[in-house]
Parts: sequence; structure tokens; C-alpha cells
Amino acid sequence: MDSPLPAYAVLIRTFNSAKTLPATIASLQAQSLPPSEWVFVDSGSSDTTQSLIPNGAIWHRYSAPEFNFSRSLNEGIVLVHAPMVLIISSHTRLANPAAVAYAISQLKSDANLGGIYFSDNQPGSLRHDLIDRESFDGFNGLWNTCALVRTQLVRERPFREDVFSAEDQEWSAWWLNERGGRIARITGGERHCDNPHTHSSLKLLNEYVSIAYFTNRRLLRWSNVIRQLWLVIGPASARKTGRRFYLRLALLLAACHFRRPRYQSRYA
Repeated sequence: MDSPLPAYAVLIRTFNSAKTLPATIASLQAQSLPPSEWVFVDSGSSDTTQSLIPNGAIWHRYSAPEFNFSRSLNEGIVLVHAPMVLIISSHTRLANPAAVAYAISQLKSDANLGGIYFSDNQPGSLRHDLIDRESFDGFNGLWNTCALVRTQLVRERPFREDVFSAEDQEWSAWWLNERGGRIARITGGERHCDNPHTHSSLKLLNEYVSIAYFTNRRLLRWSNVIRQLWLVIGPASARKTGRRFYLRLALLLAACHFRRPRYQSRYA
């Protein structure tokens, strides 16, 4: 008979999240393996967010005057007791009720897996592929929108607070490159994101620049800067977004050669 799956905590960062948080909580309570702990790190909500949290949950007020994603996570991890923690945004929900149990079963069976993330909103059977140092490109490591990690690993090596965005990718680089571990990417979890800022140009720019500077320095090469400039003048079919985005990205990448990028984590 198989031994029971390990317990896990849920860590959610909140800020005026009353419109989306109920769906997030409901999707986790509907999991075949519900969480044993709830930890919320709130950075100054003025709506009804706090009144929506489950009974017995930990409500922690973010302590610094300026918001920083990494610090908010690190403050929450300190309060977690379970061996695994699901970091999920307050605007994200998992529609497949077997998703978390599947992820935990993979972590339980493979000690070299440091974390797992849910990558898309597509239905279907749960499956996963593995990312290691050879296949990691700076964008396919953990995404803290919805990622399950071993608590002890994040305590051992917290998210870096100087990494203003994509702190999860920089942490993944540490785990993959320095520790020789692996990360799993799950499809079929039906991860839905209700964040209106998901595709904001500022968010995408911050993530790309952070990944280039802290995680994958090859993206800072002048050849890549030139590539972004080519997308400004090249055919529209080659661009995923507008010309202005690629011009700003090229300028920001070029600036990284002369000064360390320092941006706010909050982009809205």
C-alpha cells in the first residue's frame, strides 16, 4: 500500500485581491489533496481581502515600506511548517482537482526535483516534462504564479531581494546550475490566471531584463540587443507585440552594460 502524500502549505501574496481571491481559494479547497496550511502575505490591502481568508489561516502584513516580490515570499516561507509549499498568485486558480496531488507525487518520488510549476490552462491528462541545466533557458524554470517547491530549499536559499522581477527564474538557475537538480513542468493542470496585468508591457519588460541580467547573461549580448532592434523595423509577423516594446527592450538591455538595473517589483 502506498504511503500517504506529504502535507503542503499554500502561500499567497495579496494586495486588494477581493475580486479574484475567492476563486483561488475555492480551487485549492476543491483539490483531491487540500492544503494543510494557509499563509497570506498582504502588502496593505484596503478592500475586504482579509475577510475572505479561510479559518485558521496565517495573515501576515508585509513589513517593508517598498514592495518586493522576493521579500514577500521570504517572509511567508518563514511561517510555513509543511515540507512543501504551493506558491500561487491571488488571481490564479487550478481547475483540475487532481493537479496538486499529481505534483506532490512527483516530488515525493524524485528527490532531485526541487520544484514543479503548472504551465498552462489546457485540459487533458496530467503529464510533465523535466528541465535541467542543459535545457534551462531562463524562461522555463519555476514561475511563482503557481509553483510547488520544497520548503527547506527556499529556506536554505531564499529568493534574492535584489532580483526585482522573475525571482523564480533566478532561484531556478541556482537549483539547476549549482545544485544539479531538476524542475518539472506540468501540463493539464488547467491553470487559469485572472490577473489583468499579465500581459502588461511593463511587466514583460521587467521580467525580460531581470532574466537577462540575473539569470541568463547570454541575453545581454549585443547580438541579442541588435535582434530586438531588428524587431522594431522588421515585419509585423515577426513581432509578438508592438514596435515600441522592442525598442524599449533593446535600450534597457543596452543600459545593463553600463549600470545595474534597479526597478520596483510592483508594476501596477
